[in-house]
Parts: sequence; structure tokens; C-alpha cells
Amino acid sequence: RLRAPHQAACQSAAPTRVVAANAATSIKMDTMGEKYGHLRGADVEPCGAAVERFYKLFGKPVPFVFRSATNEILYMSHLDTVNARWSYDLLWAAGLYSTFDLFFAAIEEKTRGQLFNALMGALKQDPEKIKADAMMVVDWAKGKSEADVVAAINGGDTSPVGQALSASKNDVDFFYSRNTGAGLIKMMQVVGVEPNSESAARWAGAIGFTQKTSAITDMSMSKFEADVGIFLSSVERMQQAMQMFADVEAREKKKVAEKLAEKAAKAAEDAATPA
Repeated sequence: RLRAPHQAACQSAAPTRVVAANAATSIKMDTMGEKYGHLRGADVEPCGAAVERFYKLFGKPVPFVFRSATNEILYMSHLDTVNARWSYDLLWAAGLYSTFDLFFAAIEEKTRGQLFNALMGALKQDPEKIKADAMMVVDWAKGKSEADVVAAINGGDTSPVGQALSASKNDVDFFYSRNTGAGLIKMMQVVGVEPNSESAARWAGAIGFTQKTSAITDMSMSKFEADVGIFLSSVERMQQAMQMFADVEAREKKKVAEKLAEKAAKAAEDAATPA
């Protein structure tokens, strides 16, 4: 298709946003190549190895309504830990624990503890440290406001949690994952901010998360904003799953009670019948 000469001249004279973005991406990729190029060709443990470790440690089937959540935590977190850019931090720990806490709230306490320990063992993480670090994040956020969190993001808090928040904005090597997002969402809830599209956009802007434009919807949002949307839909699905689990347990208990009542009635009848 023919193009007016002045249009072609303008496009070649001034780089478009796409060209500028591609140039920035190219520079970033070159930098990453320098840092991590020595790892090219290194063996990376597959997700299946983590899954195998989990089932060996847990030693029994996971209730069917929780299998999807179990696999999601395993796969998502394992892929984090084998990424060359990943390093352990408090936000990641808080997100991992809060995700587990949300997804498995309906399971009785003993099984829940066994399940958590098996998941952490499969991920080669210390369950006590994960829980303690997650509680540190929650305790830090108690009594604080959104403005306090933003101040910490901007370097105004020297506590371990404040430093983790500051690193999310100022550390050029900071690695964001869905567990990180879940940690930020948990912090939102503790300081009294409802996780939604508006609050996600504010926090993403405060941290400086890069926005990407969807080729399908033509909407621009950061990975964190997308993860907040995933979180909200996951909560709804888990509420439905937990209700299903509770209904199944209630039916099973009712069946057991009915069988015991039948046996008791039969025993009483036999005892009352003369020999």
C-alpha cells in the first residue's frame, strides 16, 4: 500500500513508542545476558521433581477440591525458585503463606499443617521461616495506612519489611512474581485497602511496575494489576470449592451417623429378643 512521503519521513525521523520500548528492552536483555549468561545450558530442576517430593512427604491423596490449588502453589513457586533472577524476600514469603492460608482454610488443622510442611519441603523452603516472615509482614502492616506503605516504598522505613518494600521500587534486580503480588495484596488488606483495579493501579504506580498493553483488549496494566484480578476470581472459586468440601463432609458424616444408628438399633433389638 502506498504511503505519503511526509508520513514515511516522519516515521523514520522520530522513533515511535514501540521502537523506544524495544530499544529499552534490548538494553535490559543485554544487561541480563551479562549477569546471567554463565548459566546458559545449566540444568534446571523440572516442576515434576517438586511435585514428586510433595507426594512423598505428604504421603496421602489431597482432597479433590484442593488439588488444583496445591498444584498452582507448587508449580508457580517452584518456577520462581529456579529462576536465576529470584532471591528470597519477605514479600515473597508473605504471599506464599497468605495464598496457602486462603486456599486451605477449610481443611482441619492437623492435615493443614501436614500439607503446608509437605509443600514447603517440596519447594526446599523452611516452613517455620516462611510462616515467621509472613507474620513479620502482617505485624508490620498492622496499624499502618496506605500512606505509610508508600513512604516505605520510597525508602522511608529502615525495618526489614520497609527495606523489602523499598527494594521493590529501587533495586534494579528486583524480581516480581505472583507470590510477590500476593504479599502486597495481603498488606493491602491489613492496612484497610480493598484489593481492586483502582487500588492495584495506585500501588503499581507507587512502586513503578511497568505497564504492558494487551494485544487482545488494548488495555494497559502492570503484572500486579493483572494479578489482583486473578486473586479476586480465585477467592470466588475457592469459596465455592470450600462450600462444596463442607457439603461433602457433612453428607459423609450424616451417612456414618445413620449407619451407627442402624447398628445401635439392631443391637438393641437383638438384646430385647428372647433367646
